[in-house]
Amino acid sequence: MDFRLVRRLGHFLAVAEEGHFGRAAARLGISQPPLTAQIQALEKELGVRLLERSGKGARPTREGEALLPLARRMAQDAGQIESLARDLRAGRSAPVALACVTSALFDYLPPLVRGLQAARPASAIAVREMDTADAVEALRRGEVDLALLRLDRDRHPVKLRPLGQDVLAAALPEEHPLANQTGPLPLAALADEAMLVLPRGISPAYSDAMVAACHAAGFAPRVTREVGSAMAQLGFVAAGLGVALVSAGMARLRPPGVAFRALEGPIHAVGVALAWNAERENEATRLALELADRLF
Repeated sequence: MDFRLVRRLGHFLAVAEEGHFGRAAARLGISQPPLTAQIQALEKELGVRLLERSGKGARPTREGEALLPLARRMAQDAGQIESLARDLRAGRSAPVALACVTSALFDYLPPLVRGLQAARPASAIAVREMDTADAVEALRRGEVDLALLRLDRDRHPVKLRPLGQDVLAAALPEEHPLANQTGPLPLAALADEAMLVLPRGISPAYSDAMVAACHAAGFAPRVTREVGSAMAQLGFVAAGLGVALVSAGMARLRPPGVAFRALEGPIHAVGVALAWNAERENEATRLALELADRLF
């Protein structure tokens, strides 16, 4: 990262947000001439004019407006780097970044996070809700240290520690004729139902297991809508737009308007696993694996 460029972009951002060189200089704690010189150097380096002066102050040009989102992101990243450096200088442990699929937010995430907090009280833990495919890529890029996801096998360099088995359940609108029946529901009973599914790209292994279960029951799922998350599935079910096959653990959420039925079998799905990048193992990774062995 070119920190001179980052600093100059920060100066440009201050002027653009304040709309005035004098106010921006006061915000940055510098005098106005050096600020003007930094903006001029940035414009020369980039080869475009970024700000227009007027009698009332300054405003971004069209090129400057296009640059603003990137300048904000770079300023945020630089702030995070400075914050981390302060924590490390103070002797605090590096923060842990954890990705988690929606269906693991309530069963697996809380005990794991509590265990990490107890073992590393001086370290922050950042949790990001993320689908399986995105979590795998985030692990590969080093954007997260750990992930709770649904995957059936290792994807080099991502390795898995399975945390338990899972089964599918039927999520039905509470007024559905099948909702109030007792006993396990035959999956074939859903053959003619409008099915709400997740895009296969979100979690291919989980999607393939659901489709294979339907085929084994003698039918192909009648997919009427793809939705972006497990929570969206439940919302659409509650609205009466269809039925869904979900992790049985989702029933613990007790969403209004949704009834859950256990399926005959039971029908196993791809369970939740703790994932990490074997090429980026660190102290937090090893601690999480130890906790997983004890907790699950």
